Amino acid sequence: MKLNLRSVDLNLLPVFVAVVDEGQLSRAAVRLGMSQPAVSAALQRLRLTVGDPLFTRSRAGLSPTPRAQALYQSVSAGLHTLADALDPGQHFHPATAARTFRLLAVDYFETLALGPLMAALRSQSATIGIHILAQQAGWVRTLLNAEADFALDTQVPEDDRLQAKVVGEESLAVVVRQSHPVISDSLSLEEFLAAEHVVLPLNERRTLPLDQILGRPGWHRKVGAQVVQYSNLLSVASASDLIATVPLRLAQHLAPGLKLQVLPFPVPTPKVPIYLIWPKALEQDRAHLWFREFLEMQLLA
Repeated sequence: MKLNLRSVDLNLLPVFVAVVDEGQLSRAAVRLGMSQPAVSAALQRLRLTVGDPLFTRSRAGLSPTPRAQALYQSVSAGLHTLADALDPGQHFHPATAARTFRLLAVDYFETLALGPLMAALRSQSATIGIHILAQQAGWVRTLLNAEADFALDTQVPEDDRLQAKVVGEESLAVVVRQSHPVISDSLSLEEFLAAEHVVLPLNERRTLPLDQILGRPGWHRKVGAQVVQYSNLLSVASASDLIATVPLRLAQHLAPGLKLQVLPFPVPTPKVPIYLIWPKALEQDRAHLWFREFLEMQLLA
């Protein structure tokens, strides 16, 4: 038997959505213009209504339970549809909006794009912020749980709850210290295969499918060191005889200060696409739509 909506206080639903979006009672309270105890009391009433705790506590704040995740997908979209129906003239105003957007990205994005992005953002809004979240294993779940607004990656996860668009592309280059004893000014395939490499963890190496590129199934680079950040690939190469395969723009940005040679990859390689990825459930959020269009314009520039 369906729940009688007349027995439910529908004012609890915007509170629930705000807590999922913000991940903390305090931030949700500020967004809603309510006190924190009032937000907490509203959540408690909704817990009793749906028969679920809705949230668990973690270091990052409040994490929605599986029941809350499913409820959020329907309620969030429904509230946006209802708001549009009741007030079709309502608009998002970036100049006055207080919103922080959370992006899942690797340090490549922070190094190259975040500074120019913030400069462009400040020309339109003094109140909107950007938080970069580490793109670790399981980041797709973070996106689907509304714990992040967007992700940037070189591949699109196979999940029909996500949408994606290409916002750039990157070429591959090899960096070698200027005083390398063997490699100077150019890099042959033989030198590449013989060299010792500094690499990223296996799940980050999908941007370089060497089995396909080199036509040598089962071949692996001679790995001397493994690091966790793109920028550290260049740091290690600058202070040793190890070489690193990195995005070309990152190499061009950091190589002069690290006294590195930036060399073409020894065989032709296709350019690597960069995707902006977001949950379909947030597509009707006007603020989310505005920021997505802003990101696309800046990243494609």
